[in-house]
Parts: sequence; C-alpha cells; structure tokens
Amino acid sequence: MISTVAVILGFASYAFVMLSIFRLFRVNYFNPIVKIFAIYLEPVSKSLFFFLPPLFAAIALALVLKFTTFYLAYSSSYETITLFYLSVIDVMNSGFRILFYCVIGSVVLSWVAPGNSHPLLQLIEEISAGILSPIRKFLPPMGGLDFTPIIGLLLLNLINTSFIQIIRSLL
Repeated sequence: MISTVAVILGFASYAFVMLSIFRLFRVNYFNPIVKIFAIYLEPVSKSLFFFLPPLFAAIALALVLKFTTFYLAYSSSYETITLFYLSVIDVMNSGFRILFYCVIGSVVLSWVAPGNSHPLLQLIEEISAGILSPIRKFLPPMGGLDFTPIIGLLLLNLINTSFIQIIRSLL
C-alpha cells in the first residue's frame, strides 16, 4: 500500500516539475496539453503555497511530493535531511532530464516532421527553443549546420552534474 502511494506521489511530483518548466519557459498556455496542467495542477500549487510566485510554488510542491515519496519509502534507512537533499537532487535531475529530451526531440522532429501542428510537438519545440535561443545568439548556423543542440545538451549536462555535485557535497 505504501509503495502504491509512493508511486502516485512520484508521478505527481513529475507533473509539478512539468508545470514549473511550462512556467519557466512561458510556453503557449492555449496549447491543450499545457491547459490541462494549468487547469488541474496550478490551483493546487497556488493554494498550498499562496505566498510564493506560481513558478516557485510548483517547484516547492514538487519537492514536497518527492520528499514525501522518499520518506514513505526510505524513512527507516536514512535521516530526514538526507531524504530532503535526495528529493532536491531528484527534482532537479528530472527537470534537466525533461529539458534534455525536449532538445533531442526537437532535433529529431526537425528531420522527421518539421512544422508539425500537433500540440505535443509544438510544446517540445517551444521548450527547446527556450533553451537553444540564447546559444544561437552566440553561435549562428555554420554552412547550413546547426551545432546549438549539441552545445545545449552539453551545457544542460554540465549544469545538472554541477548542481548535483554541489548538493552532494552538502551531505
């Protein structure tokens, strides 16, 4: 029973990480996928963390849900502060993983189905454009080739591992 609750809370944590990514990159809120997240999840995070801006409220709720998941699963094995640090690492890692796969998805979509009007594909393009547009300012396309996704993926991995190392040093 506890493992089922932990799995459900873990999925809810990922949903709030997605909501925070939507908020961070200011994606099109008329997209039906984003609208589902905004209608059902945003009121929950705003009501629980009414004193925080909506982006930070979504991140805070994702952390609370992930911490509760870890506490239910591992409270007998680890200290509470360790579980909190692990939940911070997991929420950050899942956010960077989503961003990483959005960049990879946009590269594949540019080969397979450029300009597709499907809401999920538009969402992937918007998120990856938010990641890659600052890099494109400094590195324009060279001879018809765009190297910004490679640099973007490398930077995402570098930032993710740096943050994880910093948090692990606190343990």
